[in-house]
Amino acid sequence: MRSASRPRGLWVEVDPGFHVGNDRRQFLGSITGTPLEGFRAFGPQSDFLGEFDDLDVAKAAVAAVASSTAASAEVEPQLS
Repeated sequence: MRSASRPRGLWVEVDPGFHVGNDRRQFLGSITGTPLEGFRAFGPQSDFLGEFDDLDVAKAAVAAVASSTAASAEVEPQLS
């Protein structure tokens, strides 16, 4: 069973202090920072989402924005 506090997606620290996340469908976003300086979260279009004290809270914020972006893209009418 999945923990409710665990952020969605696969998160990888590709460089020290630089995390990127994705799920099977999309790029979720990125996070920069350390526990001492805080974490700056960016969405899937590199839009700044905010600063967070906790890495998991930052990851959850990025995942939530990516989910809402994907959901709105699915309901937009298709142009022909």
